[in-house]
Amino acid sequence: MWTSILKQMWNRKRSNSWIALELLLVFCLTWYIMDYLFVLAYNYHIPNHRNVENTLQVNLSEFDKDHPKYNAEADEPETLEANYSRILQTLRNYPGIEAVGVSYDGSTPGGGSYYGRGFRSVKDTTRDASGQSITIDPENDYFKVFGFSTDNGKKMISNKDFEWVPNGIILSRSVANILFAGDNAFGREVEGGRGSEQKFVVIGVIDDNKRFDYLRPQNYFYLPRRLSAENLKRAEISVRYNSSLSDTKFTEQFKTDMVNSLQIGNFYLLSIVPYSKIGQDIIKRIGVDNDIRLRVYLMIFFLLCTFLCVMGAFWYRISLRPNEIGLRKAVGATRVSIHTSLIIEGVWVLLLVTLPAMLIEFQFVHAGLIETVGRRDEPNPAYLPDRTLVRFVLTNAITFTFLLIVIVSAIWLPAQKGASLAPAEALHYE
Repeated sequence: MWTSILKQMWNRKRSNSWIALELLLVFCLTWYIMDYLFVLAYNYHIPNHRNVENTLQVNLSEFDKDHPKYNAEADEPETLEANYSRILQTLRNYPGIEAVGVSYDGSTPGGGSYYGRGFRSVKDTTRDASGQSITIDPENDYFKVFGFSTDNGKKMISNKDFEWVPNGIILSRSVANILFAGDNAFGREVEGGRGSEQKFVVIGVIDDNKRFDYLRPQNYFYLPRRLSAENLKRAEISVRYNSSLSDTKFTEQFKTDMVNSLQIGNFYLLSIVPYSKIGQDIIKRIGVDNDIRLRVYLMIFFLLCTFLCVMGAFWYRISLRPNEIGLRKAVGATRVSIHTSLIIEGVWVLLLVTLPAMLIEFQFVHAGLIETVGRRDEPNPAYLPDRTLVRFVLTNAITFTFLLIVIVSAIWLPAQKGASLAPAEALHYE
């Protein structure tokens, strides 16, 4: 059947060529969008060994000197530190709060700030790595707040799991592999990049995590900085509450209770924001949501145009061929066989344009015009999107499947109309 239908299509090559040309264009455009979405979907499913669910950012401010509640004595260094410690203890004692963390200088998980830094191995200075530097207070529990882990997510960690020293540093797994070639990094020394003689000793290695969910894991360095009167105004307080509590209800009640409780010295509560919202707002600001939405809408538009074009073409074609269809039924063809043969025609058109479409697409790949979201350096075969041939075949297979569904759906109704033609009508047309 397939061969005979192909011969019939060749005899009607002029009318089929217009459908094939549109399918060729739509195939290439749909593949380009599908490739981008495939990379994003792949990145989203890479494990992120931290968790911002059930976490809140607690933002403080201070009364101005002109404010009636301003207390000059509260600005003394010792009083300032004591008041800040009271605030942290108040947060720890609040029912439902499981951990309190303190970080500095834009160390917000999923936030917009980025403090980049480079380090290299002291033993082998040819091995260096750059990434994001996170500075935390070791006396609070930044790691527990955000659910950091080690051993590929098997063990949740806490600040208390490490022996903090002034020159200590914690590395993400990817950094440890770069600097020490997969060897045990504990106790090894690194220095702060080229031109810097400052040395650090590795006190731990934790799992990789991602800055944003749609990206790949990146390199991280975690450094200690203890709270003092000089740096607490640049500190950021984070808390984790029990997952069994209602997000909205707990957050609102927490805000209400903390307004008065955190008014200590010249400090007062400015705002409480869920970290999940911070991440969503940053992604919107970057424009990733709009980019995804635009591409999805364009792909739906292309597929809808294909659906309408194929349906219209076959509806018109069947209306011109009632004699052929009717005679086939008169000599014994069943409704199913006629219905199937009409669908096969559409499938053949798609099959015939697939190879030319892939040849055109390959030119985009060869020219480096396809985007690999999240890749920072050279291709890494550990990530599927960096295996070009496999990625190319997979995305084309997905595109083919989508177009196949569209074509079969578009032909289904016209094919039913043709298959329902009675043999007596065939004699009438003949």
